[in-house]
Amino acid sequence: MATPVATRLPPGGAALARRVGDRPHSAVVATVLGPGGTGKTLLLDALADLYAAAGVPVLRDDGSAPLDPAAAVLVDDAHRLPPGRLDALRAFAHTEGARVVLAHRPWPRPDGLAELSAGVGARRMVAIVGHLDRAAVAERLAARLDAAPPEAMVDLVHRQSGGLPALVDLVVQGLLDGGRVDLARPERFAAPERITVSTALAERLRHRVDALPAPVQDLLTVLAHGAPLDGDVLTQLLAPGAELEPTVEAARATGLLTEHGELIPLIGALFVKLTPVLRTRDLHRRLATIELDRGGSVLAAGRRLLGTGASGAHIATVLCSAAEEALAESPALSAELLAAAVDAGHPRLAVAGRRAHALALAGEVGAALQVADDALHGPDRADAVVAAATALAHRGLPGRSAELLGTLDPGRAVLAVPTLVVTGDLDGARAALAAAEAAPGSGTLLQGAALLLGRGMVGTVTGSGAALSRLAQAASMLEPVAASSLLPDTPAALTAVVAGLSGQPGVAESTLRRAIEGRHGGRVAVLRHRLLLAWVLTSRGTLGPPTGLVERVARQEPPPEPRDALLAAALEVALARRRDDAGALARSWARARDALVRQPADLTLIPLLGELSVAAARLGEGCWLDAAFSDVDDVLDRLGRPGLWAAPLAWARLQTAVAADGRADVAGPAATLDALAAASPYAAVLSAAGRCWTAVLAGTPDVDDVVTTGRRMAAVGLGWEAAQLAGRAAATTADRRAAQGLHALARSLGPATATATAAATATAAVPADAPGAAGSDPVGSEVTLTEREQEIGRLILDGRTHKQIGERLFISAKTVEHYVARMRQRLGVATRGELFALLRSTLDPTP
Repeated sequence: MATPVATRLPPGGAALARRVGDRPHSAVVATVLGPGGTGKTLLLDALADLYAAAGVPVLRDDGSAPLDPAAAVLVDDAHRLPPGRLDALRAFAHTEGARVVLAHRPWPRPDGLAELSAGVGARRMVAIVGHLDRAAVAERLAARLDAAPPEAMVDLVHRQSGGLPALVDLVVQGLLDGGRVDLARPERFAAPERITVSTALAERLRHRVDALPAPVQDLLTVLAHGAPLDGDVLTQLLAPGAELEPTVEAARATGLLTEHGELIPLIGALFVKLTPVLRTRDLHRRLATIELDRGGSVLAAGRRLLGTGASGAHIATVLCSAAEEALAESPALSAELLAAAVDAGHPRLAVAGRRAHALALAGEVGAALQVADDALHGPDRADAVVAAATALAHRGLPGRSAELLGTLDPGRAVLAVPTLVVTGDLDGARAALAAAEAAPGSGTLLQGAALLLGRGMVGTVTGSGAALSRLAQAASMLEPVAASSLLPDTPAALTAVVAGLSGQPGVAESTLRRAIEGRHGGRVAVLRHRLLLAWVLTSRGTLGPPTGLVERVARQEPPPEPRDALLAAALEVALARRRDDAGALARSWARARDALVRQPADLTLIPLLGELSVAAARLGEGCWLDAAFSDVDDVLDRLGRPGLWAAPLAWARLQTAVAADGRADVAGPAATLDALAAASPYAAVLSAAGRCWTAVLAGTPDVDDVVTTGRRMAAVGLGWEAAQLAGRAAATTADRRAAQGLHALARSLGPATATATAAATATAAVPADAPGAAGSDPVGSEVTLTEREQEIGRLILDGRTHKQIGERLFISAKTVEHYVARMRQRLGVATRGELFALLRSTLDPTP
């Protein structure tokens, strides 16, 4: 069956085809204009079919046949006709009833071609054909696949073919031949990362390349190897004396350039494939030199030089300049370019520091330390020291990190101030900060941010009310250059830690989100920012995203550096605690215990130590944290026990005592918190919480005080801890109505987990379906447990006591006892062992 004419028409030719189809015997003098490969010949074929179907003779002019007035004369490649033939066609076109259609490219334009259709009046028509837009490509693909093409396939084909109809079909056929497209299931198309030209395809197309004029071949070759369509560059790359403007126009007329003058990607790959290796290297060297001399971007030129083996001073300089450009967006590429520069002949030590800097930014901590160690006595020492100090901080060696930074000039040594503060050397921090403030500054954003960061960290110890503000300002100031700036710890991370210890989780969250989006500190800092954000979210009751992150980190290869590994392990412990998952808590604590050995204690670990100490207390392994607490106490003693840091540590000790049910052990931390209450609003909240816990454990809670304090705790990011306090207080109060109110408060403050949601459905401490609400079921009949009974049953199987179950579900132990009694009655069991056996056979072990 013949393909309908309409489906074979290039866009732009429909009006002319309609005119010929409607009035095949009428006179017409038409021009079909378009670059090569856009379907001019295809349109002439369609017109020939229309004329033949109407009984009109068709003459496909070859430049020599006599022109028949009764025939429709169709001329392809009219731009190649000799002047005599053009004159003859012009005379023929002006005869009455002549039917002439001439197809030609926009270049060249021989004399007489434009005049050929001039002066013929209403008989004249012009059809413009060109590259297909995305919608036309999609339509073409739909016809080829006989199905709607997937969006990814349309994008790939349109981009690689440049919309040139002949290449659209070629790309599609290549995808089909390569097994990328299943005609039965085209929606499963998976786009390849890049389109390459095979040797076989290159040889099949070589004759088309050879048919191009030599100047056009040369132009397309240099464009394929990265030259811009710029006269200043092209005149230096093309043969001497080459006429640039006509060559560019001739190249555009081939259709191998897009309408914007860019080389079609598939054609570029073809020319690269067909270019001899030596000429390719020569072009790369010449182009790199031109770009360097022009003072423009050399990143593209440097990228092309990778792997070519090109060498020499100019090449090395280009590679070094390209590495500087790549640093912010791709530090790994920057390091690769610097390594290539050394291979090209650049002195190794001259770029070792910059290479270490790039490797550290890229997260290659081990490689950065290795390269930096080699450069510590070279000319690029300053960059090497900062890279090594950053890598050592991530490796869990903050003391050595600060020592290295202290050997630099004051403008860079100030980067050590945060580390000196959190390790207890306040005098050293002040001295470094004063030296940096007195030294003539370079005025860079990094130096300004480092000064603000140092002032803010010193302020956390001296009690400055502007400490957190200065830290946040440092993070904001660094933003424009943060992606390429190395620091032992980023302003965003330190802001988040201090904000968390100041009861401002909102500041911590917003700062970390901006840091993640802006890639502050490079790839090496990404995981730390994400883990800190997950910590903030967990403290605010959002457990889903942090859980996913912890699972990904656990599968990460290679494993994270010690500082991040400890943070991830502590986060995993926090999540297990909030889900009350004893098995997960034991497993995560084991990982955290191992990670703790590799990380010396400093002030930034205080929130982690608090979480880990509670888990250790529940598991009876608190002795593992004694050394860490002792080290942090030593740091605080050297700093004068500043309230911002000391209050959260006392709170951690109080929480540990509560977890161990040590009523006598609560008094000391509670007294410490009372003494620090005036240090900050956050310390005041912790102090109030300590008093509440003391009363609760003594069995004399003040309900109003618990409610007020619980809400204050939730406002500063301690909602889960507030829920525990309210639930425990409810279990000790004798007032039933007060207990119900405290349970309701606990449910409203707890994290949004499945269990908390289920608990929130209970409207009172003893719901309507409590014992006495219904009679017992006959023994042997099928019994369906309610959702709450199933929940309690699973916790019983987990070995929980009535008191622990009540604390878990924010109901009283007495209510749990009523539930269990009713379950025994309904299930017809007399002993606890029978209840266990029946629950195991009845309940799905996983909630």
